[in-house]
Amino acid sequence: MSGRERPGRAVAGPAGGLGGLSAPRPVEVLAPGSIRTARLVVRPLVEADREEFCRTMRESRTHLSRFSTLHMPGESDEELFARQVGLTAEGERSGRACRRVAVALPGRIVGAFNLNAIRRGLVWEADANWWLVPSAVGFGFATEALGGLLGYAFADLPGGLGLHRVLAGIQAENTASLRLAERLGFRRAGPDRSFLHAGGKWDLHELFELSPERFSARMAG
Repeated sequence: MSGRERPGRAVAGPAGGLGGLSAPRPVEVLAPGSIRTARLVVRPLVEADREEFCRTMRESRTHLSRFSTLHMPGESDEELFARQVGLTAEGERSGRACRRVAVALPGRIVGAFNLNAIRRGLVWEADANWWLVPSAVGFGFATEALGGLLGYAFADLPGGLGLHRVLAGIQAENTASLRLAERLGFRRAGPDRSFLHAGGKWDLHELFELSPERFSARMAG
């Protein structure tokens, strides 16, 4: 699902020249593994995102502290940004993570959508998590961005990650994420709950799973 905008094509005039040529569309070159959706580019976090990411954290820190704590104890926004860039780059190098931010025009980060702990054994699978900034809630950005990332996750190599299953741990009180997971086809992986670590603390989560077949059926219907 990655790709790039095609440049405008030159249109020959009556004499075979370039008469009547309309202005070409700008070429947008996306980073490898970037995903273009209807309104978003879902791509790796890079150093040039520092100012926008820190703005996003100033807006979102209190909102995220309930279910999606990002900061380690005592960590500043700048330190968090540096750590997130490092985690993104390491995931790309090792192939063990696919960490993305969702960017809307004009360059505003609306959230992050990640596939962590990618495992390629008998089953190829990963753990998903996500967060959305408060001002982006209610516009369908989470469904669009996560749907795009899951499509990339399940697409065959080399165009995608070729995964067989994606797991997501969600707290029972996080009704927005529960609705999002259900909307995209996730279902409970079993009756058990697990403690998952984020932002320096452990919280109890319910485990959900999604297969390529179930995801495709949900997107088709």
